[in-house]
Amino acid sequence: MGGVVLRGALAVLAVFLAPMLYRDHFLALVLLRPTKEVLLASGFEVRQGELGLLEVYLAAIPLAVAGVWLSYLLGRAYASELADGTELPGLAGRLLPAKRIDALCQVLEDKGTKVVFFGRLAVFPSSLLGAAAGVSGMAPASFVVADGLGALLSITEVVALGYLLSETYDSAGPWVTAAGAVVALGLLVALGRWLKREQRRSDG
Repeated sequence: MGGVVLRGALAVLAVFLAPMLYRDHFLALVLLRPTKEVLLASGFEVRQGELGLLEVYLAAIPLAVAGVWLSYLLGRAYASELADGTELPGLAGRLLPAKRIDALCQVLEDKGTKVVFFGRLAVFPSSLLGAAAGVSGMAPASFVVADGLGALLSITEVVALGYLLSETYDSAGPWVTAAGAVVALGLLVALGRWLKREQRRSDG
């Protein structure tokens, strides 16, 4: 539980420090908050030669991957309570909302590990999917492989998108770049909405 709280605290800290880190310590921002928006900007930095690609991966992986795996372990630890829809007390209940996790467990039952994989590519809370995978009894090896591959592909796609959009900015200007970013992020949002629809269908 402490690791998940620490991850959240670091993310909040990064929001406050972002204006300072963005200019002079961008890699620290990636380390503290490896979200899709930050990784997209990382692609710009790589294209400009300000960051190395390997540096971005090494900074992004600890929180992006380990944080979700901690959620999986929490799901396994509280599986008996959450399996019957019992809301956990206090902070545990906020981190592991029983109703949402129960609906995701149904989606995982129907769709299997591909939901874990595609959840990483979408604009969707992967930590909830991780917790649901733990509650549903998904084998650790299956979860680690599906989530790990999805996480690596997610980091790669967003950083690559930032790199390509930076190149577009240099050659075609800001408007075309902005349009490309909106379309690409729209696809990720659409995938996230599909997962939410599946969750609501299972909940209903």
